Amino acid sequence: MAETKTKRSTANSVSAVDAAAKELRIYALSKDDGEFLGSEEDMIGRLGVSRPTLRQASARVVQESLITIKRGVGGGYFAARPGSLSVSRMAALYLMSRNAGLSETTAAMEPLRAELAKRAARNKNPALRAKLKKFIDCQVDLEAGENEADGHGYREFLRSERLFGEILGEMSQNAVLTLLLEILYDFTAQLRREQDVLINRPDRVATYRKLRLKLANAILEGDVEMAELASHRCSGTIEDWMKKGLENTMFKDSVLQNG
Repeated sequence: MAETKTKRSTANSVSAVDAAAKELRIYALSKDDGEFLGSEEDMIGRLGVSRPTLRQASARVVQESLITIKRGVGGGYFAARPGSLSVSRMAALYLMSRNAGLSETTAAMEPLRAELAKRAARNKNPALRAKLKKFIDCQVDLEAGENEADGHGYREFLRSERLFGEILGEMSQNAVLTLLLEILYDFTAQLRREQDVLINRPDRVATYRKLRLKLANAILEGDVEMAELASHRCSGTIEDWMKKGLENTMFKDSVLQNG
């Protein structure tokens, strides 16, 4: 009997924490980032819970980056917003734990980027178009040979690829698609060097830059069909390089086995 009461008490406690955490999330999301929500006493009164329950619930919501808690004078509970970086990295780790490979990433990336490209091409926002134009001008300078020492480095290329992805996301005006793209970028960043089809291949980097530049120009010109086609060409080229890498690996293995 005592054991049954203990289990029931524990279940009720967990339920109360779940309910308090849910209400706290809703309340935090109704406020602007950084806005003061109230003191601990205010939160106890608002949620109608005990101090221990509030602290357990708030600990969960803090981990979700929806609130911050400051102690001392001027402290209390404040609304917050989770950054896409922390979310995408956690999702990337999830994919790694499921042994996802580069081929799966490429297969997911192709339709995703194509959809983002189409949406971006329809965007007429002057500020975002100016941002894209600045990106294009920088890439054109690199193609012309300016800043060659810095411009054609692999790290710079990776930075430019992430920047282009950010611009695509902003211009697409779709937070879900943008987050999915960031997850795939973060996942590919965790892959082994031997799985990277561009590293130590400046010829491929140069080819991909040109394809990406065509894509960026199509978006800037508002040509939806060409933007979609250029996006597929970028993805298709990467996929071809992956297949060549796999064929070379299989050939080497065959030579070693038969040698």
